Amino acid sequence: MIQQRKSFSRWLITLIDILIIIFTYWLAVLIRIYFDPSYNQMANWYFPLYTRIFPLFLVTFIPIMIFNNSILETFPVDKYRFYTRSITSLFTALLISIALLFYFKLFNQSRIALSLFFIMSCIFMLLSREFISKNKGNAIRTLVLGTLDEAKVIQNFFSLHAFFRIEVLEVLEKTDMNLPQRLKNEAIDWVIITRESFKPYISICENLGITVSYYLKEDFSDISPFVSIENTFTSPIITFHPASTQYIQLFIKYTFDRIISLILLICFFPLYVVIPILIKLDSRGPVIYKHKRAGLNGGRFEMLKFRTMFKNADETKLSLVEKNEMEKVVFKIKKDPRITKVGKILRKFSLDELPQLINVLKGEMSLVGPRPPLSEEINKYEGWERRRLSMKPGLTCLWQISGRSEIGFEKWMELDLEYIDNWSPGLDINILIKTIPAVLSGRGAY
Repeated sequence: MIQQRKSFSRWLITLIDILIIIFTYWLAVLIRIYFDPSYNQMANWYFPLYTRIFPLFLVTFIPIMIFNNSILETFPVDKYRFYTRSITSLFTALLISIALLFYFKLFNQSRIALSLFFIMSCIFMLLSREFISKNKGNAIRTLVLGTLDEAKVIQNFFSLHAFFRIEVLEVLEKTDMNLPQRLKNEAIDWVIITRESFKPYISICENLGITVSYYLKEDFSDISPFVSIENTFTSPIITFHPASTQYIQLFIKYTFDRIISLILLICFFPLYVVIPILIKLDSRGPVIYKHKRAGLNGGRFEMLKFRTMFKNADETKLSLVEKNEMEKVVFKIKKDPRITKVGKILRKFSLDELPQLINVLKGEMSLVGPRPPLSEEINKYEGWERRRLSMKPGLTCLWQISGRSEIGFEKWMELDLEYIDNWSPGLDINILIKTIPAVLSGRGAY
């Protein structure tokens, strides 16, 4: 029931958004022409111009609005945060459209028309979202077979959602001989069973054509919240996933990773020329340092970095173990004698990690995700710490923007799991934005 409603809300709102974009675009054009003194002269060339650039607006706006509304696949969704996110996405799409118009030398249209288009789109989208959220017809008539406390928890949880709610008709704490007849006669959309004693009613509801859900809290109170039911065997199986199962959104994330990493590689090309020269002038050894790291689900890959230490620095690591300033499995020294002069500068501003954009382009890393650990560190992890490998490692993460090496190992692991459990495209964007001042400040970088 929840999954169907989430998907329905997402695609309904996306369809409405697309219709609003089309409607407000042409409405803005008509208003601009109508109120212009030279109306007769403008009409002949104005419409052909806007007709020619209209597909470019659609190509820009539609993917961004689909991406924006992907947050509706999560549960619950805060209404006002979603409103803010929608306006921000609209503005971003408008800026991208303007940039493309300049690039293709098509920017001849009225700035007033563009402003009207943006303002009207915002107003209509907010009104449509408000109408859907206030529509009482969206309430799901629900019967809870369990305790009153459990029913209140379920109802409170649904009340947080922006676009659909449940109406608890009644809570039955004990089995009732008249219940099958009641299910047959009353208008009930959903039955939620929270007690094992009510399990026989699963088949009864199924035979009556009523959607029924079984609350697994009793049996799986400490299990991951990422759960799916699959019908690939003779009977349904429950699958517990260690990370988000939003596969379409993750595909979009990793596609954007590669596009953005390619753009950044081109933008930072001068640094890829200057930094190797400085490294060579400062000390002997290769420019690029390659090291085996653990990636998604523990798969090994060669992570690339600009060399910041003297040649053969790994061989002297054992003699410095007693000076380690980090907890447990991670090895870090604030004033590491193996780091070169140029290396200190590169590390302070994270310039040594620029070659990892190649790892992102190859699909071994992501722009945002838990930092990839050393292969030998994994063997020393406690069970819960290894779950950080359930998402592709990244260039930056919550740890990176929260103080880096100033944070203890256990807190670091908790931040990574917090990212995995709460992942969304919006969280990635937020981390990327906060990474810039974190890198410039150099806090915790050594």
